[in-house]
Formats: sequence, C-alpha cells, structure tokens
Amino acid sequence: MSPLNTVNATRLDTKRELAKAKTCRALLKSALQLYSLEGACGMSMNKIAKGAGIAQPSFYNHFDSVEALQSELSRQLKDNYLSLMRKAWADMLGDYPTLSRAAFNQRCQHCLTLIFTAAFQNIRLFQRLLEDSLRFDLRIEDKGLGSLFTDIREEWTKIFIQELQSAECSFETFEVYLCVDSASAQVHELILGCHQGRYSQQQAIAMLCKNFDGLFGGFFINNEQVISS
Repeated sequence: MSPLNTVNATRLDTKRELAKAKTCRALLKSALQLYSLEGACGMSMNKIAKGAGIAQPSFYNHFDSVEALQSELSRQLKDNYLSLMRKAWADMLGDYPTLSRAAFNQRCQHCLTLIFTAAFQNIRLFQRLLEDSLRFDLRIEDKGLGSLFTDIREEWTKIFIQELQSAECSFETFEVYLCVDSASAQVHELILGCHQGRYSQQQAIAMLCKNFDGLFGGFFINNEQVISS
C-alpha cells in the first residue's frame, strides 16, 4: 500500500471510530432520557435505538443487549456521581476527631450540597433510581441501574471504614453499614421533601449536618476522641 493510501485508510478508520463513539453516546443519552421518563420498563431496544436516530439492528454494533447498555450507563453515572463527592466525604470523616463543630458543619454542608446539586440536575432520574434501588435484588447477576445507589452506599461504607481504621477506632462492620444506610436514607428522603416544597434545601442540609454529627460522633466518642467544641 502506498503512503497516500495508508494515510487515507487511517483517516477513514478514525472517521469510523468517531462516528461509532458518537452513536454510542447517542444511545446512552437516549436510554437515560427513557429511563428518567418511563423507568427500566420503558427501556426497550427499539425505543432506545429510535431515540438515538439509528435502526434497531445497528444497536448490536455498540452493545450486546439492553442490559449491557444499562450496566455501562450505571458505571458512568456512578463515576460522575462519586467523582466530586468522594474526597468531600473522606475529608469530612477523616479529620472528624480534630474538627470543631463549626468546621465539621462547613465540610458536611459542602458534601451534602454536592449530593443535592447532583440529584436536582435531573430529579426525575433521581426518583427512578431510588425506586429501582428499593426493588433491587443482590442475587440478580445483571444489576443494571437498579444497583447504582447500593454501589454508592458500598463506596461510602468502604471510605468510612478506612477512615475509622486510620483513626484506630474500634468498631463492628455492621455498625458502619447501619450508619451509612441511615445517613443515605435521610439524604434521599430530604431531597424528595425539598422537591415537594415542604422545606428548603438549606433547611434540609442544616438538619442533616446536625444528624450526621450525632451519627458519626458515636464511633469516635467511644474511643475517647471527643469532637472539640
């Protein structure tokens, strides 16, 4: 093959790869919109392909199944949801024994504001994910979007355990799970309450900060590491 033909072939391959990536993004966007509006039951291959502007048979050029697409969508959502909050959560817990209440409150507000902002960017999606998480069965191999909140709680729990171990606190693993599950449930409930107009986001976050201080503090107080005034 001549150098010119090699260049042309390379350009053609690049163009095809770009087109394939663009279609893949369109499929994910279509699936996300469908899921937000109709939930997992509305995510048929035909509807997703139509929303992306391609024929249904072309779907298989990008994903083996709707379940495979859901798994990729779940991975991307989890990464986006966690990327900003992972450090905020770790900072809030890691320095807890040495923080004043004002400093803890500030970090807690920052972390919760990130969570609330992410939820309200697409409140319909948040509601669908929450509904599916309540129906999610850990025994199901193809987790899809239903496992998203469960996976996030697992991440929060892992970080919490690491920070407790770093602080040389004694604890039972089940106690950490109870703490994280309780904190998550409160956050989810208050996000929905804000959406329904029962109170403001500022009021909800202020209440959560107070509750979180009590939830997290017990682990450190039991080890004579009382938060300073």
